[in-house]
Amino acid sequence: MTSNNRILCSTGTMVGHENDFNFRRAIDVLKSLREKGIIHGGELMMLKFYYNKKDEVVNCIKSSGVPFPVIHCEKGVGTDLSHAAFLESIKDFSGADELLESTFETFRLNCSFGEAVGAKKMVLHLWGGEDSDSHIEYNCDKLSELFAVAASHGIRLLVENVPSTTHDPLSNWRRALDSHPGCGLIFDTRFATLHDQVQETLTDPLVKFNLCHVHVSDFVGGYRNFASLSPIPHPLDGVVDFDLITKLLFDMGYNDTITLESPVINGMDLDVERLERSLKFIAERF
Repeated sequence: MTSNNRILCSTGTMVGHENDFNFRRAIDVLKSLREKGIIHGGELMMLKFYYNKKDEVVNCIKSSGVPFPVIHCEKGVGTDLSHAAFLESIKDFSGADELLESTFETFRLNCSFGEAVGAKKMVLHLWGGEDSDSHIEYNCDKLSELFAVAASHGIRLLVENVPSTTHDPLSNWRRALDSHPGCGLIFDTRFATLHDQVQETLTDPLVKFNLCHVHVSDFVGGYRNFASLSPIPHPLDGVVDFDLITKLLFDMGYNDTITLESPVINGMDLDVERLERSLKFIAERF
């Protein structure tokens, strides 16, 4: 791949309940990695922990000087959207409307964070949780409004190929594009491998013209083995075919952002050396 690909590292690799959500340490590491020329910037993984600490989190990021071109919307947004779809399917319309309203309120807060840190793209789990994509048409019907909210904050929304229990990520992408033709897409190596959709996805013409971002991690399970989604291995520690993925991305002329998502939290410590090895792998391979 060309050097124009912007290598990013997700804060999710270093921030979690295991280390008391020590985001300041994560930002310090990202600053060091950028100064070493290993990454170009970061991707902010939104967590509920941040919601009442907006000024603190934003100021920490801005003072570091690390660019954050991408923000990952809090995953609960997709889960709640899917559950609202389920509630509507059983004719609990008031419950669905109430949940949808709170979901959009959370989404607007995420977009506000994104704008504050200078993000131009947002990763969205359009479906998720127990209800997943069981009523995907409902989720897709909300896309235009979600895009409008994100655009009002200067952000383009990208739908991720997250695990699907009823259909599959690629067919859901097609439904999303039918609903909102300007929909951006973000390809996750682990999720594509879970659904055995790497080849099919990265040779689809619709994907070629709408792919804007890539998440990199490995996977140790087989086809639709959802139990193996966690923990998240580092590249080359699982079965993801990175040779195939990089070839297909090259063939489609992909030239945009790529983020490492494999965690390095070890109790209260961080395995920064492991992080550097994985990021260097991405830089060399992609």
